[in-house]
Amino acid sequence: MSRVRGRKVGKQAKGNNGEESDTFVKFIDECIFADCRLINMAIYAILEAPQELYFGSHSERNLNVLEKVVLQVEVGEGENRRYIDIEKPYYSPTKQRGIERRAIAYSLVKMKNGELKPYYKYFNLSIDVTNTYANGVPDPRDVLTYVWGATWTKPTMYLRGRVGYGGGVAIQPGPVLSKQRNRVDYKFYEQIEKLQSGESKKEGKESEKEEREVTAQMIWVKEYVEPHILIPVYRSYMLLGVENMEPHAVAYAFLRGLELAGAGTPKGINILESYWLERGKNEVKEKVIVVDIGVTLLPEPVVISPAIISVQEALDEFKKKACSISNNKILNYENNIDDVFENAVAKGYCRLLGNDAYEFLRDLAEKFSHDYLMNIENLQIPRVARIARVVAEKKQEEKQG
Repeated sequence: MSRVRGRKVGKQAKGNNGEESDTFVKFIDECIFADCRLINMAIYAILEAPQELYFGSHSERNLNVLEKVVLQVEVGEGENRRYIDIEKPYYSPTKQRGIERRAIAYSLVKMKNGELKPYYKYFNLSIDVTNTYANGVPDPRDVLTYVWGATWTKPTMYLRGRVGYGGGVAIQPGPVLSKQRNRVDYKFYEQIEKLQSGESKKEGKESEKEEREVTAQMIWVKEYVEPHILIPVYRSYMLLGVENMEPHAVAYAFLRGLELAGAGTPKGINILESYWLERGKNEVKEKVIVVDIGVTLLPEPVVISPAIISVQEALDEFKKKACSISNNKILNYENNIDDVFENAVAKGYCRLLGNDAYEFLRDLAEKFSHDYLMNIENLQIPRVARIARVVAEKKQEEKQG
């Protein structure tokens, strides 16, 4: 097996342990963390459902159940203080992760001949929770693998994802819509096949009854969150490579993921707009969102308690935590992405609020779409260059050997 400066390229080792596996891990680590600036990033936002949405929990017969959590909260004061159970809709972090991963996986990439192809088909990836590889080094252009993680079978190991998801518990308790949908039974096609094949052919009234049951529609009830339900969410991104355009990829996934939120139909969720910042004399509505960028420990997370049930109290708490840092760390975005990263490196971290934060994410996402997805076969990023050097060194060694 060929080696290049203690690393292997191509077919990987047998087994789960030993020097070969260690070499593989070392090589992947170098691809992730070398040749570019490393930063940490966090996004905190309050999302608003503009229409009814379904976040699936499980299906019962004739019923799709909305995912909910039950919390014990304190109400009243003094002698009247007591604890009650409240039920809130829940947009789980696992669903958020799956949606954002698929937001990239289903995006189009542009090849040299001008053809457009889905990202996951171009890289031959799975559509489920994690990319899977039988062996070999993952394609250096595949940002899904390097940021969201992957698994291997030879050797058996994981590339851990570097995106953390949290939040998802709605602010308002209890409001759930139940709507009727006309559907056929989930066993419809199985029963039809039996009837057509003659397996369950019967005589007389019993046969007629079965046919009526198979062809009749049934009432199906589905639970939804009501419009204007507010859902706080947050993301943490660890050691992202700026020159490898990883911050750009996570911004793109976050914003595209908003369009895809919800199981079934309808889909889509917004970032809430509110007069929460009160900046200057002319009050304007701003997106309720915060973005932190830093090389050191980021400031206190802008996370509000799930026990809060008042919208105004939730906004006040969000603002209090968002504005708790010194003013020189709060950055006014002037449509220059590089300035944000330079400020973060110089000051340790910086924070963008409201529309500044949103515009920064928009610019990152647009750059990722234009310079990465639409230029996938001519990417000039450090990860691609590093692996190209290793492959060239390997070929040189083979010639000399």
